[in-house]
Amino acid sequence: MNTKIGRNDPCPCGSGRKYKQCHGREAVNDAPTPDDGERAVERALGWLHEFRRKAFGQRLQELIDDLVFDPARQPARLPDDFLQQVQINFTEWVLADGSIPVRGTDVRTIDLVLGTDGPAFSPAQRQRLEQLREQPLRLYTVTDVQSGRSLTLCDALDTAAAPVVVDEDLGSRALEPGMLIGARILHLDNRRELSGAIYGYTPLGSAVVTEAVRAAAEAGAGPYSQRAAAGYEIMREWARQFTEPRRVPKMMDAASGEPLLLITDHYRVRDDAALARALAGCADVSGDARQGWRREFTGSDGLVRSSVVVNPGKQPDRIEVFYRTQRQADEGRPWFEGVAGAAVAHLTREITDPQGALAHPSPGSAPAATGAPDAALPPEVLAQAVEQIMRKHYANWCDEPIPALGGQTPRQAIATAAGLERVKGLLRSYEEGEDRQSTAQGRPAFSYQFLWDALGLQR
Repeated sequence: MNTKIGRNDPCPCGSGRKYKQCHGREAVNDAPTPDDGERAVERALGWLHEFRRKAFGQRLQELIDDLVFDPARQPARLPDDFLQQVQINFTEWVLADGSIPVRGTDVRTIDLVLGTDGPAFSPAQRQRLEQLREQPLRLYTVTDVQSGRSLTLCDALDTAAAPVVVDEDLGSRALEPGMLIGARILHLDNRRELSGAIYGYTPLGSAVVTEAVRAAAEAGAGPYSQRAAAGYEIMREWARQFTEPRRVPKMMDAASGEPLLLITDHYRVRDDAALARALAGCADVSGDARQGWRREFTGSDGLVRSSVVVNPGKQPDRIEVFYRTQRQADEGRPWFEGVAGAAVAHLTREITDPQGALAHPSPGSAPAATGAPDAALPPEVLAQAVEQIMRKHYANWCDEPIPALGGQTPRQAIATAAGLERVKGLLRSYEEGEDRQSTAQGRPAFSYQFLWDALGLQR
């Protein structure tokens, strides 16, 4: 990627002006406008362009080549808006966290700019740049959006950290609750703002980058190296979403810690009544023929979970027995067939590796959230079916540990202000997703109000 900027190209600082009208203008050392904090980065980059152009440009180019244009990856043509965001995001990184050589010694770029030999800044400009130096690039979960006004962000790694409300116009129009972003929050007088660089992640990318940043932060040798390492992973995993095949995090069963493997045994039912009697006689089994049965156990955390789930099949004389791991299937099938006896006959086993399925989707497959409505079902019937499924799925949600809450249950998390905002953010993200799904399917939206009510929460 060529870092040489034409005079009529957009300025890489993200101001929206042409380069010749921003950092490329001749009068880089004009007196600053009083309290013009928003011009601080422009002015800093203009000074670097004037006095440290080669060193700064070389470090920026090295970063871009390393994270975007590594010849070993040979990416296909990359989107223009991505390349433009690369220029903006990485320029801020080299300014705020990078270093450039000065007389044979690497000096942190922001220290050089704010030093005695740097340009003159107004108090507001200096405050902004000092915040750029102090505040690290971190991962945040968006928990609330006030379009055109503000975002509420929660630290994605430190689940005990208090939520932060930032004044944000453009970002609040594009982001939704539940999204994970990499960002730098500037503390300016009595308000909070985002610095300008924003790294957004897909759902798959969110899990991958969280693992990478946590490992980098733990491995750092000191405060600055930890900050730099974590920020570098935020940038790298963001770029990888565009430059590499999708990367899927390890998918583990929350209860056992074993690899998740979705296994379904299909059976023909020879005697409905005998099967129902056999399962009803098991003390650890709950349910009935209409809703299905669950073999339950109490985990080490005191929560009740299922190891075997028996669901009605797609035909009247069929059932499907579902397991979440290979061990559950190895132990569950002999148990089930021993209980059911001659009342059932095994037909086939279906195994789905969710990690492999996500990494290699079927050609032409559509995302789950964009399915067309089922033409055979009226919207009201489809809505009723969805509600039954979702209420069953979320029946124990309030008291189940959730990774996004640091392993706490929603009921436990709401005891603190930080946890309360995270729980509300989860509920808002569910509602945003349901709004999109119901619109795509042409049906009324399912309401998650019952979860708000179960926890006694106000919106």
